Amino acid sequence: MSKKLTYQALEAQVAALKAQSAVLQQQLEVANQITSKSLQTTQLLQTLVDTIPSPLFYKNTDGVYLQCNDAFAQTMLGSDKDGIINKSLFDLGEHVPHELAEIYHAKDLLLLKNPGKQVYETSVKCADGAIRIFSFYKASVLDDDGNILGVVGVMLDVTELKNKTRELSEKNRCLETYSTTDPLTGLYNRRKFNTVFPDSLRVAKRSKRLLNFAIIDIDNFKKYNDNYGHVAGDNALVTISAMLQSKLLRADDYIFRLGGEEFGLLFYADDEIMASQFASDIRLAVQELAIPHKANDDNRYITISLGLVTIKRNNKDMLDLYKMADDLLYRVKRSGKNQILAKIV
Repeated sequence: MSKKLTYQALEAQVAALKAQSAVLQQQLEVANQITSKSLQTTQLLQTLVDTIPSPLFYKNTDGVYLQCNDAFAQTMLGSDKDGIINKSLFDLGEHVPHELAEIYHAKDLLLLKNPGKQVYETSVKCADGAIRIFSFYKASVLDDDGNILGVVGVMLDVTELKNKTRELSEKNRCLETYSTTDPLTGLYNRRKFNTVFPDSLRVAKRSKRLLNFAIIDIDNFKKYNDNYGHVAGDNALVTISAMLQSKLLRADDYIFRLGGEEFGLLFYADDEIMASQFASDIRLAVQELAIPHKANDDNRYITISLGLVTIKRNNKDMLDLYKMADDLLYRVKRSGKNQILAKIV
């Protein structure tokens, strides 16, 4: 009887062991499935990361790279990932100069000491030797307890965007220049005059500076074109314009081509005597250019006439002052040309 019981006990133990073995086998199969899925997920994530064209990286608190994508390894350092992982910037001296490693490490330390995000822009020399502009987007990586694990970063190449922005800015600047500049003489045009004159009046009123406005007209210029041709007329305008521009004494003095052979002059002077002297110097300088003009009445050369308004009491607007100068110029033209008629208002 005891032998039978012993045999039954053994059978029971064997059955129990078989059951435990089956459970362990099932658990092992589940573990293998989980591991396989985990590996697949890791591989999937790595494939996704490597597909992203922007450089990505992850460093631990010691500044050691624990992960990066192909774009970072190849574009930035010209290496495979195995040559980067488990190394810091200071271990990659053949790719990153020590002084740059110091700068990048200092940026990382800010995120390691004060968890958060960091965005900055800088020029970087890439593996192919080209200098490109990158925007860096970096953030601290924390565990569930809020402990800092490291720094993750994404680099966006904004070189083309920056270049296009500069090109657009330059084109806008050129358009602004074209819209306010006379194409023949290079002087400011009437549109610019209509902006500058009111501004100059306001500045003069605030600073109590003596602003002067003159309208300049080339004498008998139609006869000049009739005798010498319009090409010669254009050349004369260019020569006179360059001389007038050279005579300006201050950065806020202006000369404009108002139209045809007519120019506008805005300038500051210490007093009305100095203003009149400046206008006289300009009149003589044009005559001394000695541009032949056989149809210029009693003069052999091109001359100019000026109507000058010196603004002492700034209670007139631009249109009033323009009409005053124009009336003075008209009176000069009727009385013999190559003269200046001035008025203080």
